Amino acid sequence: MPDAPLPACLHDLRTLDRGPGLVLARCGYRPEAFTEDAFDQAGVPLPPGLERAVAKRRAEYLAGRVCARAGLTLALGQDAIPAPGADRAPRWPDGAVGAITHSHGEAAALTGDGRLWLGLGLDREQWLVPARARRLAGQILTPRERHELSELDDDAFARRLTRVFSIKESLFKTLYPLTGVRFYFQDAEMVAEDRIALLCDLSNQWRRGAVVSAQWRDEEAGVLSWVALPRG
Repeated sequence: MPDAPLPACLHDLRTLDRGPGLVLARCGYRPEAFTEDAFDQAGVPLPPGLERAVAKRRAEYLAGRVCARAGLTLALGQDAIPAPGADRAPRWPDGAVGAITHSHGEAAALTGDGRLWLGLGLDREQWLVPARARRLAGQILTPRERHELSELDDDAFARRLTRVFSIKESLFKTLYPLTGVRFYFQDAEMVAEDRIALLCDLSNQWRRGAVVSAQWRDEEAGVLSWVALPRG
């Protein structure tokens, strides 16, 4: 149901090509406008366990799936919605890869043709305030990253930390489906503004020292980052 009208809790669904067979879809969501029939209106199945969730959780889940369906329609011509996996990660239909993110009233999905793309990751983070960024630095940054950011003033440090945080989240969403191995912020390190390296072994293919390209877009409310691994 790609042409289904949006329920009142969703707004401004839009799509953007990000490469061959690669689509970014975004939409806003308003938990305060969520109604019990929103899933039916959008043509999205309500997954087990979400019936009693708070309105915010249901609205953000719905927004992410609506974005995913829009991306699948454009990237592959599939009218499909990824189901939730046992680990809560989306299970994409055969032939598709993708990632979903939602934060502070906006959801997005990056969807790709699996014949062209091996894995995708996407994350959106609201800008951290300087005080919180300083508190989180030890959890998110490696010693080398902390040293490289040490000369920045508080505002610049907070923005860079937010970006690194988001890119590391995007890397995890890219590699976890490929390896089945969880890893953490200290297990990857930015080696350039647009490249991140693994500091641990995840599989025979994804070993310590592997470097992945990352992209991001700084926006007024926060940062959107993504990782797209081409096949071959």
